[in-house]
Amino acid sequence: MPVIPPVEVTTETVRAEDGATADVLLHRRPDDPSAPVLVCMPAMGTRAAAYAPLADALAGAGFQVAVGELRGQGTSSVRVGRGVRYGYHEMVAYDCPALFRAVEAAFPAAPRHLLGHSLGGQLGTLYLSQEPHMASGAVLVGAPSCHYRGWPFPQSLGMLAAFQCAAVFSAVYGYFPGRRIGVLGNDSAQVLKDMATQVRTGRYHVPSSEVDFEPALAKLELPVLAVAIKGDAMAPPGGVRGLAGKLTSARVTHWELALGEGARGSRHYAWIRDSAALVERVRAFVDRA
Repeated sequence: MPVIPPVEVTTETVRAEDGATADVLLHRRPDDPSAPVLVCMPAMGTRAAAYAPLADALAGAGFQVAVGELRGQGTSSVRVGRGVRYGYHEMVAYDCPALFRAVEAAFPAAPRHLLGHSLGGQLGTLYLSQEPHMASGAVLVGAPSCHYRGWPFPQSLGMLAAFQCAAVFSAVYGYFPGRRIGVLGNDSAQVLKDMATQVRTGRYHVPSSEVDFEPALAKLELPVLAVAIKGDAMAPPGGVRGLAGKLTSARVTHWELALGEGARGSRHYAWIRDSAALVERVRAFVDRA
């Protein structure tokens, strides 16, 4: 096997247009500054630090990596609490541009690819539908359209009811206390309202944003690798196809990731540590793209 030279790991604070900041972890390859860079965007309620094992594996496979942070999580200057309101609009219109432009400046010679997990994949795709020139491709891992019809019956009805109730509860409580109730993480009531709307309607035209993203999604022409994780109840194949199916102009490749028997915890997150098969598949996808 070829020896992969050491990777330079640094942290950069990125500031969005509205003043919100977050740290981005950068894995640079000084020996090969033109190596593709994967821009990792986390799942809902998940800190960027949780993706350290994945970033290390990708860097070990010859990639450069930038791990972003969703608003309200981890190193974000926005702290979830009563009266703190942000939704899909702020994350797509402010946070994603700040992240991708910082990556463009940090890796000027490298092609950029989104690697979005779950909600991070959805938000990253919405952003690229507005600024498609900012990436050469997208890898969407366990990233479904949250439309309830993407879940098999009767789970579909449970999905619909759960998110409508969560949105109402969050509006009354002031935010979504996910850590307290053991579901996802803490998040803004507006995020839950936006998600509940998309769960119900299937469309990415949500209350926090004036933009109807559906026409732009249909025009996005990037190569896309849509990954469904076998046994993942949080992003079943129907949901993953639901998001990929909106990308009617994109060159979409579907792939099912089967984790090993020793993978621990929820399939929706276990791939972050059990990533060898995914990294190999991403390598082949990026090489072709």
